Amino acid sequence: MDTTAILSTILGLSCTIALLARWRAKQRNPRSLPYPPSPPSQFLFGNLKDLPQGGNEWLKYEELGKRLGSDVGFLTVLGTPILFLNSFKATTDLLDKKGLVYSDRPRLVMIKELMGWSWNLVIMSYKEGFVAHRKIVQQHFMPNVVTNNYRGVMVNETHVLVMSLLKNPEHFTDHLKRLAGAIIMMVVYGHQVAPEGDEFVRLAEEVRESAEKLPPGTGLVDTFPILKYLPSWFPGAGFKHFATERRKLSMAMREAPYKMVKEKLARGVVAPSFTSNLLQEMADGADLNEELIQNCAGVIYSAGADTTSTALTNFFLAMMLYPEVQAKAQKLLDDIVGRSRLPDFNDMDSLPYIGCLVKETLRWKAVVPLGIPHFTTEASEYRNWYIPKATTVMANISCMLHDPTTYLSPDVFNPERFIKGSSNDTTIDPARIAFGFGRRVCPGRFFAEDSLWLAIACILQTTTISMPSDANEKSTVQGVTWTSGMVSNPTPFPCSIKPRFEAVERLISAME
Repeated sequence: MDTTAILSTILGLSCTIALLARWRAKQRNPRSLPYPPSPPSQFLFGNLKDLPQGGNEWLKYEELGKRLGSDVGFLTVLGTPILFLNSFKATTDLLDKKGLVYSDRPRLVMIKELMGWSWNLVIMSYKEGFVAHRKIVQQHFMPNVVTNNYRGVMVNETHVLVMSLLKNPEHFTDHLKRLAGAIIMMVVYGHQVAPEGDEFVRLAEEVRESAEKLPPGTGLVDTFPILKYLPSWFPGAGFKHFATERRKLSMAMREAPYKMVKEKLARGVVAPSFTSNLLQEMADGADLNEELIQNCAGVIYSAGADTTSTALTNFFLAMMLYPEVQAKAQKLLDDIVGRSRLPDFNDMDSLPYIGCLVKETLRWKAVVPLGIPHFTTEASEYRNWYIPKATTVMANISCMLHDPTTYLSPDVFNPERFIKGSSNDTTIDPARIAFGFGRRVCPGRFFAEDSLWLAIACILQTTTISMPSDANEKSTVQGVTWTSGMVSNPTPFPCSIKPRFEAVERLISAME
């Protein structure tokens, strides 16, 4: 079959699928309710031209909502229904209160089937074993477990971080990536990450970079799964070659550290960890299997490292742009902690302003601005609108975190908005939004918040972060953009990091 024939076949199938989807939608709307607000659609193609693409999709969904005059919007793209939610109320009404219907995941052909990420709990559907995987991860990351088992690792690795920042400040983003990876690797696999060039930190970075470089055709293969059978040499099928190469990364992230633990366990030299403990439980007769353990360990490794380092990078940018916030936090640290030691978790209750800084860091720049798509398992109604079964649901986390009716002057980095009793006091904790909704809320939320709190407190206690003397603030700020992968990272920016007081060097040396 030649190229023209193949293209004709695909186009014919596409039209048939789109028409069938329109017919089925009408059959399943017995009360003939309207759909949520939607821009005018085109025959067969639906709202394809309105679908946010090409970067900053969260801003485009926000703008589309404003055009429609609604916090809820609806698109149909080649027969596929998409619901987007731009407000906290609409999102909690559906994803929290109707979690039985709104908690599945879309098929995600490119990421799951072609790139090999179907084992990952974050994007796993219910029929792929979501409940069993979620139960294990959640049990091991409850607040009391984090406090009793993981805080010691956070302290050790945060001390390494501040040493690295003072010795080699120009590579601060590398140190932040190492911190996040080191905590995860020790907790999950009992592996002590090397100061530089660790293979597992490098692997996590390669996975992050690949997620930011999804090629053209990715969205199309998700809409028309039949395209996954195209040969990689076929015009427009470059995504097939990309997926084949990136599949190796997925398998390496899942298998390489797990294999390391198994080998150490066989030699009797393994350190206690999430993985080794589960393997021991399995050996003692627990209802576990190696695939389940391997998958759960892999998802903590893949999801935890990237998001934490991104949040901390955003924090550095904020401190550079808002020196008055930094100065206030440092004065409070001097008053409560002094300069003879570093802050620790025992200081948490005495330093509520640091907690406010963590909240504002999560709010100011959303790490996962569009969340992970949800998927409806049944048709439902909301505000007298009809929402079909098999609708992909996008929760616009960035839009919610910048809602001026909830957060006054949302573009300004202002931790004081979270001080209880202040004029800007808000009842919505950004973590309530940033870590997802309903049955898909991130099970590692408390772990992430603890590691962010300690890192921010220790960084502020030991360093001064500022705009480099030879940098122009306006051009530096305008030069920073955020990537459009699942995790949104800021592009590199210059930053000056210096010891905050003379005794810092001795304080750091005493920890070595």
